Amino acid sequence: MTDASTETVIINNSGYDFPSAVSEWPEVQVIEIPSVADVPADLTGDVVVTTTEGSRNLATILERGVGWVHTVGTGVDNFPFDVLDGQTLTCSRGASGLPIGEWVFAQMLAFAKGMPEVFASDAPETWGIDRRIGSLRGATVVIVGVGGIGTEVTRLSLALDMNVIGVRRRGNVGPFDEMTIVNDLAEVIGEADHLVLAAPATAETRHLIDATMLDQVKPGLHLVNIARGTLIDQDALRVALDDGRVARASLDVTDPEPLPAPHWLYDHSKVMLTPHTSWMGPGALSMMMALLKANIDHYRAGEPLEGIVDVELGY
Repeated sequence: MTDASTETVIINNSGYDFPSAVSEWPEVQVIEIPSVADVPADLTGDVVVTTTEGSRNLATILERGVGWVHTVGTGVDNFPFDVLDGQTLTCSRGASGLPIGEWVFAQMLAFAKGMPEVFASDAPETWGIDRRIGSLRGATVVIVGVGGIGTEVTRLSLALDMNVIGVRRRGNVGPFDEMTIVNDLAEVIGEADHLVLAAPATAETRHLIDATMLDQVKPGLHLVNIARGTLIDQDALRVALDDGRVARASLDVTDPEPLPAPHWLYDHSKVMLTPHTSWMGPGALSMMMALLKANIDHYRAGEPLEGIVDVELGY
């Protein structure tokens, strides 16, 4: 700490322009240590801002008086928890709920309206009639994970009179009275027209959607994954796509990432794939920075931090 009113923030990252933004906050001193750089012997600091994967030199940085580590993403399944030595770990939970919610809703609406299949590139056999076009109204969406993303998907879905079922690890209270909350996906997966995965990647959720679970779905399911690729057994998904149980898989995440080429997910006609970009949009980075700024204010005031990660649970 440099003085009684200033915290030292160590920026330890690559690919994000956080140093310039943080440097505009008068209550912090910024020290930038690239993720592959040597750590100066005299480095000290209060807070480290890094990626959800950490860095090669993070363990060394944490030896310099750091009490708090903040990741610029939400999913910390690849974070090196073993380097922590009593530090509090926070993530940017909730910062991407709005743009990801829009992405999910866009995928559900496109599926319901038969897009892109209904787009005409030649003269159709009939004009003004296409029975592939459906609606979201009255359809049932099952959302696994009722955090910031699940809450936003619920809000948008309820606005179009969809039936919303949320699946959460424990408890029966959701963010909206109009939704139903359950604790076991197997109880409700057969009701889903759209199944949205927004749960953290943990040992418990690995291959949550496997051959057994896919045997229980309503034929013609639309599967949406914006969580982590490990939530789906991709081999089982391929079988379900080919036999029609899953009519479309809208995937923003895969296992592994980046997805190598060639890979069947790139070529399958029933897969709509984006390269982990659902979180992006105007102001996406600003929302992450606003969360960090709020936490720095909490830290300076001795108040509880937001987005604390339970290291034992992994999220």
